[in-house]
Amino acid sequence: MMGMAETQPERPAEGWKYPYVAGAIDFGSSIRVDVAKADDRKVGYVIIPAIRISKNNPTVIGFLDEFCTEHGLNPNFRDDTNTFRLEISKRQDVLKFLKLIRPYLIVRHEEAALLVEDLLPGLDAGKGSTEEGFVELMGYVDEIRSLTRSENPKYDQDHFREIWEV
Repeated sequence: MMGMAETQPERPAEGWKYPYVAGAIDFGSSIRVDVAKADDRKVGYVIIPAIRISKNNPTVIGFLDEFCTEHGLNPNFRDDTNTFRLEISKRQDVLKFLKLIRPYLIVRHEEAALLVEDLLPGLDAGKGSTEEGFVELMGYVDEIRSLTRSENPKYDQDHFREIWEV
């Protein structure tokens, strides 16, 4: 049996940064999973997990950007009038980011667990490219959405069950 230490990712930054970043995620982010039509995909749809952090203060976003850089992650930025937003949407970056901060998450712990243990590995295994696999993954998407209180999304598991009859 493997011990916890063996399964932990390497955390090269100073130790205090990980719980701080987890706090920023717990209290000022949204973990989203979007489902969109995609003509280049076998089933015609794609599942896109993302972490968005919006702050009024650019200093926090700068700190989070620095944290991402230290760990080889490439977030996107958006700067609206008074809001600064950092978004992590590359699948491998989402996984790596969550693995780094997961032990310190409180509010977003369940969503992170579903992403790290179920949804992202399922996507990596190619389940999103078959109708049956996509419907299975949509179960996790719906669970994550219920935890994040996403309002009536256009596409849910039942939608795909109905159109594909699986």
